[in-house]
Amino acid sequence: MKVREIMSRPVITEDEDAQVSEVVKDMAELGIGSVVITSEGKPVGIITERDIALKVLLANKRASEVKAKEIMSTPLITIEPNASIDDASALAANKRIKSLPVVENGVLVGMVSIGNILTLKPEYVKRFYPEARLLASGWTLDRLERVLRKSEVCLAENHLLSYKQKLNEVCDELGELVGYYVDDKELKDILESMDPLCRWVTGKGEGEKEIAVEEHRMLLNKIVRKLRHTTYLRKQHAISGLSGDLWLGGYRYRRGDGDLWLSSYRSRPEKKRRLPFKSTRPK
Repeated sequence: MKVREIMSRPVITEDEDAQVSEVVKDMAELGIGSVVITSEGKPVGIITERDIALKVLLANKRASEVKAKEIMSTPLITIEPNASIDDASALAANKRIKSLPVVENGVLVGMVSIGNILTLKPEYVKRFYPEARLLASGWTLDRLERVLRKSEVCLAENHLLSYKQKLNEVCDELGELVGYYVDDKELKDILESMDPLCRWVTGKGEGEKEIAVEEHRMLLNKIVRKLRHTTYLRKQHAISGLSGDLWLGGYRYRRGDGDLWLSSYRSRPEKKRRLPFKSTRPK
C-alpha cells in the first residue's frame, strides 16, 4: 500500500513570517499537532507542539512576538506519495518524528502521521515505541473465543469439515496476533496449547490418520476455558482502568485522596458475590 492511500489532506500551512500565536491558534482550533511552514508557497519547515514548548514557552518568549521561521524545524523531512507505508514508517522511526509531509514535484499534497500508519499496521508500533509492552485486548480475543465455541459445537455434532475450517481460521489469526503482540506470553501459551490441533488441521501431524474425537474434545475444552478466562479478565481490567479501579484476582484497587484503597469480595461474607470467570478458570 502506498502513502497516498493513507495520507491526510488538506495540509494546514502558515507562512514563515506568521506569528507563532497564529500557528498555535490553528493547532488549537483544528486539533492538530503540527503545521507546515511555507516560503513563497513552498514547504520549508514544520512547527510542532514540541517546538513551541521548547523554543517559546521554555525560553520565556511571547508567541505574538516570535515568527514561525525562528522556531520551525528545518530542513523539512518529506516523503513521496508513491512510497510504501513500510518506507514511511522506517523514515519516521529513524528520524524520530511523528509527521511526514508528503511532497510531489515540489508541491505539498498531504501529511502522513504515526497515527495513520499504526491504524493500518499496528504491528509497527515497536518501531516507534520500542519500550512498549503490548498485550492483546479482551475485545481482540473475543472473536477467537466465539469461533472456538462454535468449533466445539461442530465437533459435538460430528461436523468434522466445519470443525476443521473453524480451527484453521483460529490458528491462522492466532498466529498473526502472536506476531503482532510479541510480548504477550499468555497468547503464546494459548497458541502452543493449540499446536496439536493446528498440526492436525494443516496435515502435519505425524501418523494421525483419523481424528480422536474424545481427545480433541478434551483439548479444545481446555483451550476454550483458558481463552475465555483471559478474554474476560482483560476486558475487566480495561473497563476498571477507565473507571479508576483495577481488579486483580478477587481484589479491587482504587486510588483516591492520595491513598491506595483495597477491598475484596471476601471482606464482605454477607454478600456472596461471584466473578463470572471463576467457573471457567482453567485448572
